[in-house]
Amino acid sequence: MSENKDTAPLNPNLIGDKVSLRPATPDDLLLTHRWLTVSDPDKIYNSVTRILSPAETANMFRHKRRSEMDTVLMVLDNKEQRPVGTLTLLDYNSLNRSIELGLLIDPEKRDKGLGSDAVKVISKFLFMQRGLNKVYTQLSGFNLSGMKLFESIGFKKDGTLRDHHFYQGEYHPTLIYSLLRYELDW
Repeated sequence: MSENKDTAPLNPNLIGDKVSLRPATPDDLLLTHRWLTVSDPDKIYNSVTRILSPAETANMFRHKRRSEMDTVLMVLDNKEQRPVGTLTLLDYNSLNRSIELGLLIDPEKRDKGLGSDAVKVISKFLFMQRGLNKVYTQLSGFNLSGMKLFESIGFKKDGTLRDHHFYQGEYHPTLIYSLLRYELDW
């Protein structure tokens, strides 16, 4: 059976130096629910987030309609072979050949290079195997660690959405970072 070029594989063999990626399951989301809630969801997402139970989150994942490339991947630590994060692909644009990335790493596993390795692995896959031209992410203006991560692997700041993220009684900018296929140098 041939795989549609615009569809994420069911069993990707995406292995980096520090992490591997595989499709998420509803059971995985029970684990990731804790990472999100201890990370303060309103700090991460610049839209209203509903607080759901782990079971509601897993059920919503099971029934969510996704476009041809939208998916959630688990980030596994290669040493421990345990989940350490999620990498979400969303808003695939087939005309522009672009997709947005969302990254969530277990707060206890941050600052170890796991997130940057995951972004490198998926970006290389999307450029080389799926023919995409652009991979981008949106970060809150106060997410200094996210900016550092994406800049360290070659993402460039495309622009700023002024007063786009309301958090703790104040408006903050949202920054858009991207990597273009021809900029890939690792």
